[in-house]
Amino acid sequence: MEFLLLGGMILLMGLTSRIKILKDANKALIGLKIPIGIVIFILGLVLLTTGGTYIRVASRAMLVFPGIMGIIAGAFLVFDLFKLIPKAQESIDKVTTTLNVFQIPVGIVTIIAALIGMF
Repeated sequence: MEFLLLGGMILLMGLTSRIKILKDANKALIGLKIPIGIVIFILGLVLLTTGGTYIRVASRAMLVFPGIMGIIAGAFLVFDLFKLIPKAQESIDKVTTTLNVFQIPVGIVTIIAALIGMF
């Protein structure tokens, strides 16, 4: 669940990009978006398919929401991988502007899902 919390915080980095001091820190963390996104996506799949059998919780159904949010947040973070394709730059720019609108709300909901999964 810690990676899910970290993924939500990385999705919220868009809020801090307007602050001059934190803008440099965001540039340093951009390289971590793709590896953390892959881990979060796999964590979401594991939580949905196994029901979280590797985690001792009272109710396995409580891990469905963090699993779904793990898949969504992982997809948002891994989408930066497609920005590296040079031929599809125009269409990816259009999709990126649309996804940036949803990035902050998904980050907030992902943090809430991580907290639900932890406790």
